[in-house]
Amino acid sequence: MTTATTANGVRRIEVYALTDVGVVRPHNEDNFLIVNLSDGQSWTAENQLPEHPLLVELRPPDQGVLLAVSDGMGGALAGEVASHLAVTQVCDSMMRLQQDAEFKRFGFHERLRFAIERANLFINSQSQRSPEYAGMGATFTGAGLDGTMLYLAQVGDSRAYLFRQELVVQVTTDQSLVEQLIQSGHITREEAETHPYKNVILQALGATPSVTVTVDGLPICRDDVLLLCSDGLSGKINGEDMRAILDAARGNLRLACQRMVDLANERGGEDNITVMLLRFTGDGFPACGEVEGYDRITPIDRDQNLPYPTEDKLGLGDEPTQEEPDSSPTLELASESGPNQEPGPAELAITGGLGLKRQFSAVAAAPAPMPDAPAANGAAPPAAALAAPAMERASNDGLRLYRLVGVSVLVILSVCALVWTFINRGKHGGRLDGSDPPRNQVQQVAPRSS
Repeated sequence: MTTATTANGVRRIEVYALTDVGVVRPHNEDNFLIVNLSDGQSWTAENQLPEHPLLVELRPPDQGVLLAVSDGMGGALAGEVASHLAVTQVCDSMMRLQQDAEFKRFGFHERLRFAIERANLFINSQSQRSPEYAGMGATFTGAGLDGTMLYLAQVGDSRAYLFRQELVVQVTTDQSLVEQLIQSGHITREEAETHPYKNVILQALGATPSVTVTVDGLPICRDDVLLLCSDGLSGKINGEDMRAILDAARGNLRLACQRMVDLANERGGEDNITVMLLRFTGDGFPACGEVEGYDRITPIDRDQNLPYPTEDKLGLGDEPTQEEPDSSPTLELASESGPNQEPGPAELAITGGLGLKRQFSAVAAAPAPMPDAPAANGAAPPAAALAAPAMERASNDGLRLYRLVGVSVLVILSVCALVWTFINRGKHGGRLDGSDPPRNQVQQVAPRSS
């Protein structure tokens, strides 16, 4: 099991985040989270960050920090609700878990994993209870600092990049169809940029009652810079672009965030754009080379003793509980890059959590359930559902059928993708093998194409 590196001095984390609606979409479905786990102070997209970056100082006895980016999907305003619930539920669970006597025996990374799993269950529950939120989901890319060890938690295709001295490294792996095709050697990263199914993701919070959270450990060195972003940024600018902007900003994180958002908008801005930059300083962080394994990313399997959220009987409730939102949260985050344009996006779940495809369509005034939505989406309110076992059985049958259809759709998409790849390869020549090492091996930090 990966353990946190002891911090013997003051650790300073300078952080700034910026989210932008883009130049096409009518609503911003992205969100972010910054929380100091020592005092509970937190910021999300609904809070107005100050003009200057936040500075968090941690001493050896202090708890760490948690930062995350979430990209919502679901059509109309459901995507905003999903990403809002993702960041607020994870924040709330992390604060409670670190105080829970039973959960203290688990490492920081396992509490983070459990908090994300719990948020997933809650979002899925809200989706089933409320027809207007049917099919909603959200990506989640989190970075939790414990001592001098950074834990990266991934669901979906939002990303994290590490800037260390001259290196630029993407330190998360997209949970997407094209990433699997890259890993299996069927396409190159260059081909992935124009692949017809590049928007198909394999997991999202809320798509199913359970989710597999990928967790990795990475030792942090003094003067490292970490970037978290939604695909609205990573789909428009690569790691080298990011590095050039950081260098030109001369250490000004706010200016660097704004220039990255501006560049993504200049290159189309079809999606919402969220970027967060962190710089780690202070003598509590070791210099590069002082800690063994500083240049390695270590995958961390789920602790077999960690309960699942549905088994939670440790003072946090049998399942996450929160009043259903009466309305979608209003994000007062106007784009500075131009007026919104129609049509706006509706992001739909198409394979019951095995594949979620972002696609563009006009936003209806009143959202209607998708044709392939599970029967539970139209079920009665929770109180009536508890009094109607027959309705619940029908809902479960509908969910099973939904998943069966979803698996079939994913198989068809995969076959089409392979056929497209072979045709394209015949036109453009042989493939360059750019696949990453398997997850059950330790990955060495090295530059890779973004």
